[in-house]
Amino acid sequence: MTDKKPAMTGEIQATILAFIHQELVAPGVHVSAGDDLLTGEILDSLAVLRLATFVDESFNIGMQPTDFLIENFQSVAVLTEFVERSKNPSPS
Repeated sequence: MTDKKPAMTGEIQATILAFIHQELVAPGVHVSAGDDLLTGEILDSLAVLRLATFVDESFNIGMQPTDFLIENFQSVAVLTEFVERSKNPSPS
C-alpha cells in the first residue's frame, strides 16, 4: 500500500501543475511544486479561487469554507498534501 502513495502524490501534483500552466499563468511562466503561489505573486485572488474550484471538483474532496486557508494554498506541494489529507482523513 505504501507503494501507491508516491504515485498518487505525483499524479495529484502533476494534475495541479498542468492546470496552473494551462489556465492560470501566462505562457512561458514556469511554476514548480515548491514555488510560493501567493507571496511570489504567481496567482492573484481570482486565480486562487479558480484553483480551489478545480481541486475540489477534480479530486472530489468536498472543500469546506474552513479549508480556504492561506496555509493550504501556499504551494503546489502543500496543496497536494492538503488533497491527500482530505481524501484520506486520519482516524479521530
